Amino acid sequence: MTNPELNTPELRLPRPPGVFRRWLAAHPKLVDRTIVVVYLFGCALMVTIEIIGEISGPYYDDIDPQAAEELAQRAAHLQWPWVIVNVLIVVATAFALAYRRRFPMAGLVTVSLLLSLEQGMLAAPGIVALVFLLYAVPVYRSVAAGWVGFAFVLVTNSAIIFATGNSGYGVIGPGGIMAGSDSDLRSLIELVVLNALWLLAVLLVAINLGNRRRYIEALIDRAHQLATEREQRAQLAAAAERARIAREMHDIVAHSLSVVVTLSEGASAAMQSQPEAAAKAMERAAETGRSALIEMRRLLGVLNDAEDSGQSVFSVDDAQLEAPRAPQPGLAQLPELIDGFRQAGLHLAHIESGEPAGSAAQQLAVYRIVQEALTNSLRYAGSGAKTSVEITSTAEGTHIEVVDTGQLTGNAAPSGPHTDGFRLETIPGSGRGLAGATERARMFGGSLDAGPHGRGWRVRAYVPCGTTHTEKLQGEEQ
Repeated sequence: MTNPELNTPELRLPRPPGVFRRWLAAHPKLVDRTIVVVYLFGCALMVTIEIIGEISGPYYDDIDPQAAEELAQRAAHLQWPWVIVNVLIVVATAFALAYRRRFPMAGLVTVSLLLSLEQGMLAAPGIVALVFLLYAVPVYRSVAAGWVGFAFVLVTNSAIIFATGNSGYGVIGPGGIMAGSDSDLRSLIELVVLNALWLLAVLLVAINLGNRRRYIEALIDRAHQLATEREQRAQLAAAAERARIAREMHDIVAHSLSVVVTLSEGASAAMQSQPEAAAKAMERAAETGRSALIEMRRLLGVLNDAEDSGQSVFSVDDAQLEAPRAPQPGLAQLPELIDGFRQAGLHLAHIESGEPAGSAAQQLAVYRIVQEALTNSLRYAGSGAKTSVEITSTAEGTHIEVVDTGQLTGNAAPSGPHTDGFRLETIPGSGRGLAGATERARMFGGSLDAGPHGRGWRVRAYVPCGTTHTEKLQGEEQ
């Protein structure tokens, strides 16, 4: 599916220069057919001239017998059965021109060898066809192939010139004007040199145009690749952003709802026996829900910048919750997070050593990992479970270990400020929390290990104080 951004002016892909050249490139078959038709027309014209010359030959016997003899010799190839050979030569040359884009070297070799056969005036369109084929080799193949073709044609045509004498056979270009009756070595060498210069001129023009064509095609192909790569990067960035938002939403909702459900069930169980504790538990549940709504509003506010002020309002029922655009939580907010879990009923031992280090994103990762581990302890071990949180910060990174004792058994009852005297049912989870926490740690090159520990559960994580994997890739590309 094409990204609509590719249609914007700044991403408009370049086109090859030249209206006429673009039209020729867009209609290659029409161009090839036109060349073949022009060649066949030239052959028909040469044959017509030779036939007229043969018919008018007898009228020159009394005036110029030598001219009459030359006219008869030029039309000799039209006599049976030699005419069949010339028809085959014309057909082979026409096929070579028609397929010059696919098989330029084969066509060049074929036509160059056919020029050694007696063709009379048909040699003129054959020489033109040879020039087109020599031009096609470096354009549609390579520069090296062009030089090979040039050497083959030069050797072949030079051999024809020396074999036929100064008769003009095998001469390409203006050198044919110098052809005459003299067949001394000097004149033959001059014809060969002129032949080589003319062929070299055709080759250099073809090399220049072929290189230019390949360069433009490479530029346009690179532009297509860059546009596609930009679209793919935009899609990857959007997918990464959706995954990040999904992790944040999961952490906020899972943590807050687990605490709210725990406190609500505790309040329901203690409603009759401990009304004051139940009321405090409900107040804590409302406060937790309100905090979760504010945090969600803050997160969604990053995606929607419609408001010009630094605050946005998110209404739930009749309550107006102000959501300031505050920074995301970090290590400084851990005591508040742990205090909330203590009020939910967990017996928490918190040990923190070292000076917090790392960026705000890394501290947020540490906060969310601890939050997910404690949420799982509350969800599976239940209120009243003993849990320890140990965080060790160094200059290299932050080590995290969260261990709980597991579910209480027998007649043991959980105890806490607002949950004395009741037992809670285990709250099922989706399994995405630990996966998101592991991904958070790996984003910074860290790791996370979670598994059973005695009757309980242990989560160990390490978040190094380095660049994220995405930042490393961007730095390598730059």
